[in-house]
Amino acid sequence: MKGKYRSLLASVASVGFAALLSVECRSAHAATAPSLGNAQSFAVLGGSAVTNTGNSIIRGDLGLSPGTAVTGFPPGIVVPPGTTHVTDAVALGAQNDATTAYNNLAGQTCDFGPFGPTDLAGQTLVPGVYCYSSSVQNTGVLTLNGLPTDVWVFKIGSALTTGPGSSVVGTGSNCNIFWQVGSSATLNTTTTFEGTIIALQSISIDNGVTLHGRALARNGAVTLIDDTIDATGCAGVPPPGGVGLFTVFSPSTIGVGGVSTLTITFTNTNSAAATLTAPFTDNLPGGLVIAGTPNLTTTCGGVPTAIPGGSAVTLPTGTIPGGSVAIPGFCTLTVNVTAPIAGNFLNTVPVGALQTTGGNNTVSPAVVILSVSTATGVPTLSGWAMIMLIALLALVGFAAMRRQVTFT
Repeated sequence: MKGKYRSLLASVASVGFAALLSVECRSAHAATAPSLGNAQSFAVLGGSAVTNTGNSIIRGDLGLSPGTAVTGFPPGIVVPPGTTHVTDAVALGAQNDATTAYNNLAGQTCDFGPFGPTDLAGQTLVPGVYCYSSSVQNTGVLTLNGLPTDVWVFKIGSALTTGPGSSVVGTGSNCNIFWQVGSSATLNTTTTFEGTIIALQSISIDNGVTLHGRALARNGAVTLIDDTIDATGCAGVPPPGGVGLFTVFSPSTIGVGGVSTLTITFTNTNSAAATLTAPFTDNLPGGLVIAGTPNLTTTCGGVPTAIPGGSAVTLPTGTIPGGSVAIPGFCTLTVNVTAPIAGNFLNTVPVGALQTTGGNNTVSPAVVILSVSTATGVPTLSGWAMIMLIALLALVGFAAMRRQVTFT
């Protein structure tokens, strides 16, 4: 019996020591998130230049200082409320604060390392400061496990490079992941990456990359190719309540002359139904128009209007059913749209555009984007008519040739 008690006490002591060691190790990992200051709102910040090829989407500010060359916007877009700052006081302030953050990261004490050249693929890393004397790769899947409030700092002596299709996953928040790069960073094709990259030189982001965070290059260029850079993931979400709306394009990508359906969903968390007190209008972005066959419908009541070739859809009257915060009431307004030119088209609806007896929409819905490629869609009726005409002419020509051969 005494032996059993000794064994039990030893087990308890072992567990207690392990827990204490875990707490001690966790507290010893003193990675801290630096203040980004004026750089906080920037998704992309270049030193010498910012260049883009294709339909890159920037959610956050785009800046350049001290360089003067920002190219490729459009077709790339900066999604409102993000703005572009080229060699102005805002961009200069952001560069200064990015430098301060870079130095803060470089000065943090290593919890792990320093390591030599390292591939992070397949590793699962706890929060802390990771130090690398030279280059770092991620050719596969890197997992960061911890609390959303935990911080990861990667101090990299030279280059950061990812492999095609690589990713960073886990329970960590991109708000608290920082990559301090001693030379340049390259995110390879279709990489999905997390965190704020601050590189001493350049940042090259290849085709089809998604970066949840920031690309801040102190001295070199930021180069983009059909990428999505989103620095807004840490923004607060407005509290639910009242009336609102959101919009979506389906499909979200079409060819020139193709058709997409714009659906506007009105929501109501009040228990009482909300009736429109003024007409609601969604003004389409320039270049996007109502399709020749609008297929205009609504479940809100009233009679909506949209003119083929026009630039707006209007719901003069209507009622949004009541609901609750858990299950909002809703109704929809749909219309077909098209574009005769290629590009990215941002659909924005301002605060107060929806006015009802239950109040007005107090926040702008998330901006939705319709991408129109240079490829044309399925031929319209006129297109099929042209095809048939060409075929008919070919048959007539063939028959004429046969008659000429017969007569000779």
